[in-house]
Amino acid sequence: MKYIITVNKYFLLNKLGKFMITKDIYFNRIKREIKLKLKINVEQYKDSYINRRISVRMRANNCKTYKDYYEYLIKNPNEYKKLENTLTVNVTEFWRDRTAYNEIEKILKNFVMDRKFKSLRIWSAGCSSGEEPYGIAIIINELKYRYNRKFMPVSIIGTDLDSDILNKAKKGIYHNKQLKNIDNSLIYKYFTKLDEHQYEIKKDIKKYVKFKQHDLIREPPLKGMNMILCRNVIIYFDKQIQEELFLKFYDGLINGGYLILGKTEILHGKARELFKAVNYRERIYKAKNINDKFYLN
Repeated sequence: MKYIITVNKYFLLNKLGKFMITKDIYFNRIKREIKLKLKINVEQYKDSYINRRISVRMRANNCKTYKDYYEYLIKNPNEYKKLENTLTVNVTEFWRDRTAYNEIEKILKNFVMDRKFKSLRIWSAGCSSGEEPYGIAIIINELKYRYNRKFMPVSIIGTDLDSDILNKAKKGIYHNKQLKNIDNSLIYKYFTKLDEHQYEIKKDIKKYVKFKQHDLIREPPLKGMNMILCRNVIIYFDKQIQEELFLKFYDGLINGGYLILGKTEILHGKARELFKAVNYRERIYKAKNINDKFYLN
């Protein structure tokens, strides 16, 4: 076979005279570095996602090819941390999708109003810098006082793989652009203005939320949850990993608990038998009442 090299791909000229595209060897070497140095199993992610995230760092360092970036990565160890941060999917706004949050609020309202629920446990999986769990805490706090459940214990756990982003979440400091979906009255009530552009979540909301480093793929799920939110995270994993995560989320929910996914994420595999769609458009699912879960392990 003859080899023709272009900027980012190799083309093989086969015996029939047709070109076949193969993966860039330096792309694979970068993936290997990510796996070895950052301990992130990139094989569980789609190549298209890894390619997009690497491209961000390539542009930042004026690297034209994978070979350029691979060599830059080897020569500049500080770049590994920047690449790791870029591989992390970050939520950048509170209540980014208001139609979804309107439906989530209805579910939380039912939990708060129903006196058989003595407490409420929620897991924000892939919480990034904390906008999602804090945003849920604000909704719940409003509901607790509206329906005279102010003493109802509430535990919201935000998890992420990135320790740096979790430290940022714990501080709870945000730019005013990240609050654009929140009414001014709620901003005044739940945030302290630090300067012209920065606001900090007040302690009344921080008390509800705990942050924890957690690997969705390698570690078992958090248990006993009324609701699990994992929005716009699993889309970056391959289909097999997605199916495993759906089963983990089911195992982490109480019977009748809710799973909230991103709008581009769809249940498949065995999970379709374990959940029923409450609002398919908003990707809201309810765990069916199946007591024997041993076969999921």
